[in-house]
Amino acid sequence: MYQRLLSTHLSRSRPFCLFGARGVGKTTLIREFAGKFSNYIHLDLETTVDRAIFNFDASAGETLKAISFLKGKELRGSGTLIVLDEPAGCPEALRWISALTEQVQQGQPDPQMPFLVAVSSVVTRETDLLTDRLTGSMKACFLYPFSFEEFLPVMGDPAALEAFLEVPVPLYAYEKLLNYFHLYSLIGGMPEITSEYAENRHLTALQNLYERIEDRFIQGLHEVTQGTKSRELATDVLQNTYPFAATRISFNRFGNLEKGSREIGLAFKALENAFFLRMVYPGISTVLPQVPDTSRFPRLQMLDTGLVNYFSGIQKPLFQSHDMNAIFEGQIARQVVGQEILATADGHMTSSFPGLTTHEQQQLPREGMPVLNFWTRGKAQSTAEVDFMIPFNDLLIPVVVRSGEPGRLRSLHQFIDASPHNFAVRLYAGKLGVQQTQTLRGKKFFLLNLPYFLAGKIGEHLKGFIRLANG
Repeated sequence: MYQRLLSTHLSRSRPFCLFGARGVGKTTLIREFAGKFSNYIHLDLETTVDRAIFNFDASAGETLKAISFLKGKELRGSGTLIVLDEPAGCPEALRWISALTEQVQQGQPDPQMPFLVAVSSVVTRETDLLTDRLTGSMKACFLYPFSFEEFLPVMGDPAALEAFLEVPVPLYAYEKLLNYFHLYSLIGGMPEITSEYAENRHLTALQNLYERIEDRFIQGLHEVTQGTKSRELATDVLQNTYPFAATRISFNRFGNLEKGSREIGLAFKALENAFFLRMVYPGISTVLPQVPDTSRFPRLQMLDTGLVNYFSGIQKPLFQSHDMNAIFEGQIARQVVGQEILATADGHMTSSFPGLTTHEQQQLPREGMPVLNFWTRGKAQSTAEVDFMIPFNDLLIPVVVRSGEPGRLRSLHQFIDASPHNFAVRLYAGKLGVQQTQTLRGKKFFLLNLPYFLAGKIGEHLKGFIRLANG
């Protein structure tokens, strides 16, 4: 299920910290990764016993020996994996990681030096320092709920997965894959949800699991908030976010809460630091790099569409619809497409762009975190928006999640008119195809129409599409 991450992101070349929301499968992934080592030591830093190991005033090397002794595991140098689970609440452990890896950087490694991995469900100032691009001792990696490609094997249909992996997808597989994608959009990609559904095939069996997942988030808010009042406000905001998935919001009195922009903004930041959501700010540029404009209203990208559907009470209409764009003005379609883009992002979608000012760099997501962008026209009072922007080679490709004829895609036309290229992508309930059309102002452009179950494979299809369009 996690072969994509295991083969492309998690390697033994450099210690890393695996970030991700509670319940997305970090522990399972690390257990699979541990199979590359001859032995494995797990430290749960949410427990008093394991935190106490780091309370002594000892050198990094002595603490390493204490870990070996107290856990009853010998140290076999780089053949030993030490996993520090949830280190954000144990500053001493974070300092130990830095001290131990600093010895390696200075050319003074202990011959018994193990390979270190941290696993964290929150981002804090300390974990930011640990994974800083220039000064940090660990690489940052991010895990999201199952992508559609990871969802299909859980459903036990290898033929569907095989067809999905073909480029282009064969026409005979279209209806089955579209139905599976509707199911994926309905229940979401949280591993325990998909596993339960695969076993029982009944939506009502999932209710307690959705409630349990939300409870875990609420219980974990103490790690990203300060004090009871801020934690209670973050809980209120969390429980009001679901109907606003994939829509733009204002912080002031969000969800009819009697709080101002500053307090609500801090609550949203806490939820973002716990990976419950992403606040996606628009850019106004049609070329790379597209720097988010944090002075504009953000759009909410929630962690998981299944949670959105359950807590918004919209599972039934989604279950009955053939076209997700027809539901709530395409809100759920945008949400699940954003989820797919994040879960399947590869190297060309990461957040590192050269040549930006320090202020512009600060507006980008954390190093290693996939970029999620949308576009708004810079002109005052304009309502033009393009749903997603995909960096591809040196181009910024507009992606719309829409039904209807290309001539009705007015916001897309405005982007194309301002863009130096003439390529665009539309995700919808129809079949794959390429057409040449033109904007309302007469600029010709090529439109790649993809069924929205291919949202996570836009990059793969763009290669052939652009070659075809260029003749």
